[in-house]
This record gives sequence, structure tokens and C-alpha cells, in this order.
Amino acid sequence: MTLTPWIAGLSAALLGWPGVSGDRVARLAATVVGFGFLVTVAVAIASVAAPHQSAQVVFGSTSVHLDTLALILSMLVLGLSALIQVFAIRYLRGDLRQVWFFVAANLLTGFTVLMVCAGSVALFTVAWIGAGAALVVLLTTYRPIAQARDGVRRTGSRFLVADAAFLVPVAILLVTAGGDIPLDHLGVVTESLPVPLQLSCAALLVVSALARSSPDSVPGLVTVHAGGPHSGVVNAGAILLIRFAPAIAPHQSVMIGVFVAGAVTLVYASAVRLVRPDVKGRLVFSTMAQMGFMIMACGLGVFAAAIFHLVAHSLFKSTLSLGAGMGVRHHAVDRDLPPRQIQSPFALAAAMTLSVLVPLAALTAAEWVFSPTVSTASAALLVFVAVTASVTLGTALSTDFTLRTLLTGAASIVVLAFGYVVLLQMFTAALDPVTTINAAPPGYGPARLRPHRGPTALP
Repeated sequence: MTLTPWIAGLSAALLGWPGVSGDRVARLAATVVGFGFLVTVAVAIASVAAPHQSAQVVFGSTSVHLDTLALILSMLVLGLSALIQVFAIRYLRGDLRQVWFFVAANLLTGFTVLMVCAGSVALFTVAWIGAGAALVVLLTTYRPIAQARDGVRRTGSRFLVADAAFLVPVAILLVTAGGDIPLDHLGVVTESLPVPLQLSCAALLVVSALARSSPDSVPGLVTVHAGGPHSGVVNAGAILLIRFAPAIAPHQSVMIGVFVAGAVTLVYASAVRLVRPDVKGRLVFSTMAQMGFMIMACGLGVFAAAIFHLVAHSLFKSTLSLGAGMGVRHHAVDRDLPPRQIQSPFALAAAMTLSVLVPLAALTAAEWVFSPTVSTASAALLVFVAVTASVTLGTALSTDFTLRTLLTGAASIVVLAFGYVVLLQMFTAALDPVTTINAAPPGYGPARLRPHRGPTALP
């Protein structure tokens, strides 16, 4: 990886300056990212006063713009990166690889922010490749460990596949247009291609998104696992599908493939997570399952829901990754305690029945109150949400079937169901897609959504 010697040289140069220590470099890096987060928040607040408008910097056909999607994801990436780096100041104090981590983490943050703010195909491509390379370099923080080197090789190989699959349709589109293409003009350029070539480009873009959406378990720092997979890089697959939706969404066969691939990934990763003996392995496959869910949502054509889950997943999984050490400690204590099991078959049947009925009733009531008209795609998405809630409630009741557990679990499910529907409606209103979407479920058919309004549109 060409970034590796560059980062090594930069790390050595920083530590070679008089009065500069690894701790000072760490504090400076965290401060810079934190300042960037505050600036992004200020821009987001200012944009509330001018809805459906975006700041844009144009360099010929290339542009950087801060539409609603870019602001949401920039705040997510910069906020998580700042939080993780503040955590790492103390966590890595005295570690020989401290500066390496902070330099690589900031490169990763910078490329990821550039990717979500890219307004053209060429700029998105540069940021896409840069973010992937920076993540691989970040994962090499503890490359002397043999398992870490194996994990880095697997991740690097998978990213090479993703980049190769991505560069082919990008090259076709750029050659067809005779130069760089603004993302809001991507649909026009794509429609000028022959249909077989359109399908090939769409399929390759999907392959690239899927290859980038499967993280690997690499031994090392919890800050690496929190800062890499959950600050926007593994989520890049969903971002690609959303930004390049004009080239993908009009083809129902491709969208069906996206949905199936996401669903298979969700089921496979969830199953593997249950049998993994290590905490980080469970976190990685849990992340893969969530990526599958987001890809599946994109296949259904509900892009706003995919972004909502992307943000929620990044927030809670980063917290879990940073607390992985405590997870190991709790597991070591809990495994010596006998689990509480239900002895009565009647109680078990009641627990399973309630775990199915409560989430379904809560989500149905929330949809009836806030969104009476439910599309086929939204209904399919809610089914998966209901299954997740049922598994959670069923696990709690099957372990401790008491009135307190039932009331607490049911109340939590109701609150979460209403909160989910409300927040999803807010995301849908803010991220209004404007493209022809032939979503995966049969009968959902092509739907031309609102006319294009400019760079604020999604994608």
C-alpha cells in the first residue's frame, strides 16, 4: 500500500520536531477533527433556515457540495472520529504506534468526508479509493501480529476487487460524457448508453458496493475497529448505491439482485455472529449483518431508511467497539453463572407469542398514526424490523419471564417503534429521492418521483 511509507515518514518527521511528542500530536489531531465537526454542525444549523439549498464549490465539472445527505454523513463521520480520537489520546498514551494511528485515522476521516461531499463522479472515485487505502493502512497499526497481517491481506484483496469493479463503469461513464460528470446529471449520461451496457455498469457498481460492505476482524486496537468500520468506510457501499442511484435504481433486475444480496448477507452474518467465540468477531459479523440490512433497504428503494440505519448503526456499534474490553470482562463473569431458564412449556409459549404480537402491534400502531399510507417496500422493511424486535423481546422473556420483564420489554418496544417511525419519516422528508426507482418487490413497479430540484436532491 503506497500510503504506508508516506505515513511512516510523516510519523517519524512529527516525532523528530523539537518538543513534539506522540501525545501532543494526538491532541492536535483530535482538536482539528473536533473543530471540523463543530463547523459542520454550524453549517447544518444555518441550512435549516434555507431548506433544500446547499453550499457548493465548483471546479469546472468537478464540485464539492453540502446537501442534506452530505451534512448528515459529515457530522456523523467527523463526530465519531473526534470522539474516538479523544478516547485514543489516553488509550494509546505511551504506545509506539500512537502517531501512526492518529495520522492514518485523520487520512481516513478526510477521504471519507470528501467522499460524502463529492458532487461529481471523478471526485467521488478519488475519495472512494483514498478511503479504502487509508482504512487498510489504519488496520496495519499492529502489522507485526501475524493474524493482523492476514486480516489486512484479506481486507486489501477484497477492496481491490471492489475498486476494480467500480473503476470499469466509472471509466465508461467518463468516456461517454467526455469528462467529469456532476452526480445530479448522472442519470442523463447513463440513459445515453445502450441498455446492455447500462445493466453491466449497474451490476458492477452493485458488486463494488457489496465488496466494500463486508468488514474483517483484525486483531489490534478497539479504536481501530471503532474508527474504521463504523465511521463511514464500511458504510461506503450504501453511500455508493445512494449517490449512484440514477445508474442503478431504474433497473428492476439489478435492484432485485441488490435486495437478494443484502438479505443473504443479513442472514449469513447473523448466523455466524451467533457462533463466533471472540467479541470482536461477533461485532464484525454484526456489522456485516447491518450492512446487509442497509443494502437490502437500498434494493427496496427506501434510500432514506438506509441512511437512517447507517447513522444509527454507526453510533451504537462504535460504542460497542470502544467497550469491547468490558464485553470480554462481563462475558468472563456471566459464563460462570447459570442462566435462568423457563421450566413451564406454557410460559415459553406465552413468551414466544408475546414477543411476536407486541412488536407487530407497536409498529402497526406507529405507522397508522404517523404514516397511514404504507408502500410495499416500506411494509417489507418493517417486517424485518419487527423480526429483530421480536427476537430481542423473545430472548429477554425466555430468560426471565416475569411481569416486570414483560412490562419493561413491551414499553421499550413501543417507545422504540414509535421513535423509529417518527425518525424515519423525518429522514424521508429531508432526503427526498428524485430518480426512477424500480424497487425489488414485484408489483412495486417504476415510479418517477418528484422532479429534480438541484444538488440538494438525493442522490
